[in-house]
Amino acid sequence: VRLHFAPGEAWTKSMRSRKGKKVEDRPRQGMATGSMNGSLRLKVDDFQNCKVLKFWLFVGNVRQGPLTCNFAERAVQEFQLEVDWRKHVDKSGSLSLRLEVIPQSLHACN
Repeated sequence: VRLHFAPGEAWTKSMRSRKGKKVEDRPRQGMATGSMNGSLRLKVDDFQNCKVLKFWLFVGNVRQGPLTCNFAERAVQEFQLEVDWRKHVDKSGSLSLRLEVIPQSLHACN
């Protein structure tokens, strides 16, 4: 599973250019359109045995979900973040994003 984090519109609006001016109100490349708090995309190249993945998403210590991906429908699944991730950046400037997979026995696999 590959993860791709897109920061969202709130972050883009808060950024300043090199000249100290506010960045324009246009989406940046790779950013989820309409996602204020950002999003997380999951991609699976080869999901052989189980095409459904159910998990909890943690942004910092805040839990979101459970979320379900059906990779039989699309190889890339996107989830909007419910919380402002900027409030969960630690003192070193790092953001902790974690997926906790719910055991296969708790949901149906195809």
